[in-house]
Amino acid sequence: MFKKILSLFKTRPEIASPLTDAVPSPASALSPATGIPPRLTRGRRKKKKSDSEWISAPQEPSTAELLLGLPREYKVLNDLLVSNPKSRSGYSQVDHVVVGPRAIFVIETRNLTTGEIRGGRREANWTVSSSRVKMYNPLMQHRAHVEAVQAHLGDYKRVRVVSMVTFTNRCRISIDPAIRYVNSDEMVIYDHELVETIQRKTERLESELPETLYKEQDIQAIRDMLHAANSTDQQIRAEHMAKAKGIK
Repeated sequence: MFKKILSLFKTRPEIASPLTDAVPSPASALSPATGIPPRLTRGRRKKKKSDSEWISAPQEPSTAELLLGLPREYKVLNDLLVSNPKSRSGYSQVDHVVVGPRAIFVIETRNLTTGEIRGGRREANWTVSSSRVKMYNPLMQHRAHVEAVQAHLGDYKRVRVVSMVTFTNRCRISIDPAIRYVNSDEMVIYDHELVETIQRKTERLESELPETLYKEQDIQAIRDMLHAANSTDQQIRAEHMAKAKGIK
């Protein structure tokens, strides 16, 4: 009787069910190299990011993006390369042109980021406090661009043309006050003032010369003429850039 009771407690082989066969044993889940489950294996410690990497400074809009803020009646052209026989390369590169109902605005952008700019309209050279090298008067330099645009206006050569040079607000403009106001046809301003200054100049011309209003078809015609005069040939553009920098 006693032997029969002992036989009931003898171990028997376990029968594996489909469920237990599908689950790997603890030993098989370990990493063969470390004996640590793969998802718990510590990788190479990542370098902590600095505050400057986490917090990025907002990117300033480009001049082309700023000009998108003008009303629809203004037509904008960017990065024009038009023929100019007086130029060393035979061309003049114009940063931006805005054709409006009262005038055409020819715009030169300067990306100076530091220093105080001093100079007058008739002075050939201007000074920048952050540089020992003097700056050639940007208005005088820009006059060649203005003349190149005027040469391609066809029947609209009598349209008022306004010359504008912009600087970033990271530098300081301390120049002749006469070229900081909208009553001048040559202006030096900060880039963030551009759209407002164009609209204020248009309003001033409207009050002074109400008859000089160009209709939508005229504005479009001027825009189309300048667009047609623009050279998009990459070789011509490359040659112009090389000659403009004094590289042969």
